[in-house]
Amino acid sequence: MHLDTLKIELINWISMLNDQQTINKVVSLKKEFNKQGTKDTKIFGSGKHLIEFIAEDFNKPIDSFKEYQK
Repeated sequence: MHLDTLKIELINWISMLNDQQTINKVVSLKKEFNKQGTKDTKIFGSGKHLIEFIAEDFNKPIDSFKEYQK
């Protein structure tokens, strides 16, 4: 099943919940997930190929910033 379809089904299911105990379980799952999400989720190398072009004069000083340079 497609991920977006599953998400929509879960949202619909959660919106129909009337049992406080089940709602509390869902809230605790959300809190647990948020705790896990605070970990460093960066993946080394995941930004490959994002920069497609760097001009040859990339490191050349910019004339309009000369007054700020020492």
